[in-house]
Amino acid sequence: MPEKIPLHAVVQKIQNRKITQSETKKLFTVTQNPAKPFDFNIRFNTGAVDISNTPSAHALAAPLLRDAGIGLQLERLPVKPKAVKFNRKLPLIAEGDSWFKLPDVHPPVPRTLVDFLEPQFPTVNLAHWGDTLADIILKGQFWTYLQSGSSDVFLFSAGGNDVLGGGELWRFLELFDVDHARPKDASYYLKQDFYDNLNGIIASYQRLIEAIKLRAPHVIMLGHGYDYPIPYIDGPWLGGPLTRQGIDPLDHTELAEAIIHLMIDTFNNRLQALEKSYSNFKYVDLRGTIDDDEWWDELHPREVGAKKTAIKFAKAVRKLPASSEVLEASFDEHFKRLVA
Repeated sequence: MPEKIPLHAVVQKIQNRKITQSETKKLFTVTQNPAKPFDFNIRFNTGAVDISNTPSAHALAAPLLRDAGIGLQLERLPVKPKAVKFNRKLPLIAEGDSWFKLPDVHPPVPRTLVDFLEPQFPTVNLAHWGDTLADIILKGQFWTYLQSGSSDVFLFSAGGNDVLGGGELWRFLELFDVDHARPKDASYYLKQDFYDNLNGIIASYQRLIEAIKLRAPHVIMLGHGYDYPIPYIDGPWLGGPLTRQGIDPLDHTELAEAIIHLMIDTFNNRLQALEKSYSNFKYVDLRGTIDDDEWWDELHPREVGAKKTAIKFAKAVRKLPASSEVLEASFDEHFKRLVA
């Protein structure tokens, strides 16, 4: 039986950026978090890591895995990247939730759209599964990179957790009514609480976009509003809450899907409107990209679907107006120090 690695040795490896991708797969385990959309429960693999002297060790697993992931991703940035025909500064800066970053552990989860975008555009990916819009803005980890002047494209993925009520989607839904059982009745089921919550989400987006305009005026932000997920029977994030309100995805399949479509459309329409109001924000429409059989779970695409969303993001990035400064990929000394 292989000898276990002491917890302190794992921490040291991560802090010194000596951990490998294969080691993260071996040292950590992952399960879906049914209580919070877009989130996962991360624990140490007790068959590989000795946590016997640290009773609360599992609480450290998620932040340590996050740090390990960022370190591994930064190590992949080329010191001297090959020239890229591109009219903006590189690398791209990505921040957000699990649509940009999933835990790279066992059992394996799909690669995300940022993973498929990286071969075309060197990217610093700061995203973390489970983060809400408020989490991301409060941490503000991206500001150092945006204000460095060395990058001017900011990819952003947030709001999904918030739109779905943080795991309590049922709070936004009326109880099933036999007189409103057709897909065209979907709007009947969205309570005012859903729209009030969405107003708060959009207000947070506006404040962030305005702050970027003020603090990093050279940066253009690209955001999206996800695609149309499919509620599963007893699914923890969509199907379960719908069933709780009497809208069982098995018995009322078309109605359940229509309600989710309406929620996604409403969020996307509000983001699309922001593009008309802010010159430093571009909206990427991912709706209708992922086929029904290309969903990994209720909220995340399989890799075949993620590749398709990456293609749409790549097109949007290439269409951005030219930067006023550097027109080809290069990492200056300031940025090298920033990610060191």
